[in-house]
Amino acid sequence: MPGAYIVDPARSLVLTRAWGILTGADMLNHARRLSADPRFQPQFSQLLDFRDITELPITAAAVREVAAQNPFGTGARRAIVVASDVAFGMARMYQILVEQSPQEFEVFRDIDEALRWLGVADVKAEILRALSEAPPLPETD
Repeated sequence: MPGAYIVDPARSLVLTRAWGILTGADMLNHARRLSADPRFQPQFSQLLDFRDITELPITAAAVREVAAQNPFGTGARRAIVVASDVAFGMARMYQILVEQSPQEFEVFRDIDEALRWLGVADVKAEILRALSEAPPLPETD
């Protein structure tokens, strides 16, 4: 997945950005990397910026698998920002699958709304700069 993430322990926040073609394998790889990152804590919140996704060749089975491998837990608040109807539909499917978990997951089309919901709207410029400057993830492990 062309993407990047940053763990911000000071804000208890994970910033994730993806662009281009995003597959189910890419999302699973991200979940595994995050779980193995020593800075990550399951109760951290997350902003997923998927506004620059151009293709989303993900099956319903892959969405279920990603939901099952979700590294977030109690206290986590997660906001995904999407631009396309396809990405919105897949994010809603994921949201339904994790609905019974001890975290909150919301889908947004507006990044300002997502940042407000996460309680970090006051540092929007800093967050967007961090996302744009984050080093891309390697293609494979």
